[in-house]
Amino acid sequence: MTNKITRRDWLIGGTALAGGLVLAANGHAQSVTIEGYVPTPENPIRMSSNENPYGVSKAASIAMCKAHKYGHLYGGGGAQKPLTELIAGIENVPVENVMVAGGSGEILKTIALIVAMEGGKILAPQPTYDDTFMDYSDRRGIEKIWVPVADDLSIDLDAMKAAYTDDVKIIYLCNPNNPIPTVMHGEKLKAFVKEFAPKCYVFVDEAYYEYVNDPNYQTMIPLVTEYPNLVVTRTASKIHGFAGIRIGFGFGSPEFLGKIKSLMTGSINGPAMWGAIESYKDKEYQQFVLRKNAEALQILYDFFEKHNMRYIKSNANFTFFETGIDSKEVYDRVRKHGIAIGRPFPPLLKWMRISTARPEDMVFFTEVYEKEFFS
Repeated sequence: MTNKITRRDWLIGGTALAGGLVLAANGHAQSVTIEGYVPTPENPIRMSSNENPYGVSKAASIAMCKAHKYGHLYGGGGAQKPLTELIAGIENVPVENVMVAGGSGEILKTIALIVAMEGGKILAPQPTYDDTFMDYSDRRGIEKIWVPVADDLSIDLDAMKAAYTDDVKIIYLCNPNNPIPTVMHGEKLKAFVKEFAPKCYVFVDEAYYEYVNDPNYQTMIPLVTEYPNLVVTRTASKIHGFAGIRIGFGFGSPEFLGKIKSLMTGSINGPAMWGAIESYKDKEYQQFVLRKNAEALQILYDFFEKHNMRYIKSNANFTFFETGIDSKEVYDRVRKHGIAIGRPFPPLLKWMRISTARPEDMVFFTEVYEKEFFS
């Protein structure tokens, strides 16, 4: 059976046979494009969690179904080695500089645990991604030094430098940032890493790397072979649609990765790893997701321009726009129409993060927003 599927298959949520099973790729999709689905406050269109609205690729689905024959085996039936080798090859780093985990969140929490055990503070921009690493560090009682973003809402590396103190144990940088989908200039970030990695841990979270369209962006993965205190994370949760399947990657020195592995308590799902292998090979599907994401963002940009609203051009699958009123009120007023959008992100409480759903859903959002706030 062929794994080849068409653009129309993805759009209409068709089915694929795999291992004798019929697998409904969009069985739980919440989209106005799905026949019979009606958005409600209890079952809204999800524009709140930066998920891929198209789910996993058909090739990944087929691979995961076939991989159930390894379900009785510890270690995922031998998937970890080829997956690690594949990712190392894609990023052009040695295999020993790559680790696989059950989602990048597991790595983030473990790094927070390392900081708690070794002592010291976290230096981070504000706002930034405040789940997982930050949330876990809060529960461990780790002190933070917050540095406000610049006037254009980008991460201010000069201000980060000025805020550094000798008791900083780790610098956390999300690039692209979240909830504000800006990126740091590659050469400037590289110089920053080279200056501070000898002094403390530097942690660069590249969860939205695949969506970046800024030509000045650079991944920091090539530096992990030179700087033992640098760790970079990636995830399959976004463009690959593995948010509920859980596959993530850490890039660092063998010593740093060994320290992380020694403290991790979870295990990696075998079918998830086999699915990730096929998903990372499936460039056609990734390009499809990027095209649809760009279409969805353009619908939002046109709407914001129409109403002279301030917003951020995105390097991710979400954007950030100024509401002018409390974001909680915006959340409540669109939720009653069956749309869930982002939670508040202090201190920018009159701004809102919105994830890209399918283009048709973004049109529905603009109609609802216009009705609620401009009619």
